[in-house]
Amino acid sequence: MGQLSTSTPPGVTSRFTGCLLAAAVGDCLGAAYEGYSGTDLAEAYYDGRFQPGSMTMGEWTDDTSMLIATATSVAEMSAVKGESLARHYLAWFEAGGRGIGRATYHAMKRLQSGVPWEEAGEKGEYADGNGVAMRIAPVGLLHARDLGGLWEDVRDCGVITHRNDEALAGGFAVAWAVARAAVGELDPETIILEVLDQLEPSRVTDGLSEAARLLETDEPPLTALPALRLGGAAFETVPTAFYCFLRCPEDLPETIVSSIVAGGDTDTRACIAGAISGAYNGVEAIPGRWLQELPHRNGIEEVARRLCHAVTHGAQ
Repeated sequence: MGQLSTSTPPGVTSRFTGCLLAAAVGDCLGAAYEGYSGTDLAEAYYDGRFQPGSMTMGEWTDDTSMLIATATSVAEMSAVKGESLARHYLAWFEAGGRGIGRATYHAMKRLQSGVPWEEAGEKGEYADGNGVAMRIAPVGLLHARDLGGLWEDVRDCGVITHRNDEALAGGFAVAWAVARAAVGELDPETIILEVLDQLEPSRVTDGLSEAARLLETDEPPLTALPALRLGGAAFETVPTAFYCFLRCPEDLPETIVSSIVAGGDTDTRACIAGAISGAYNGVEAIPGRWLQELPHRNGIEEVARRLCHAVTHGAQ
């Protein structure tokens, strides 16, 4: 899983900023390659054409939009407040809601009709998507200094769109990893075991266990990711994102590139893997060209600064 770095570790502000920026970078890069065949992407990867200096940067999807909406609400409230989150999500939806998923769409329509935020989320097996995991990183950052109450905050954030145990479990796994990374306490050798110790058995935990096995056997991305599945369910996206990060925890560009090369739900997988890697490595690990081309970079940095200040100075 890689060696620990001997370089000076990034500071807390760098980790918070790196988390949000790397998530957005992963989303935009993944969006540019979503829909490509796995064969085409694999050829580019093996031929050396899939390099940070030559990859195409796309636009934000719903992943970054909802991630930033979450971060903005958490920064404003210094806490997870369902009413505030729902208001921010609904404002994004009513402004166009680009790339919105099915479960989130129906949840937003319920909010518009006056359904309370805690009852708006989609239920049933088809609500097991990655819509919670893709936007949950700011909740992890909020708990960087105190993991107590993390599950409750993940639930309150998640049920606005997804009242499904798998979706919430996937969100919790990502939030836990981000929280540990943001204060320099994530151990790549044990993080999956930590997460598994916190969750009841589920398809998400099965996927994470399989990801750990594939990492142990050094299975390469182009075979490991399809084995873990490339779709948009939480039990598919979260384990693949963990695999991509843990395969090369100190190499943020490779984490994001490997998230994309197998195809499938490339934007969300790269967004989640980027969030964890950015929190772990700090903003300095993101290639300068990616930052220069990232849409609305300054706005993301400002939200990250506000969130960091809320966590380090605000009451929790």
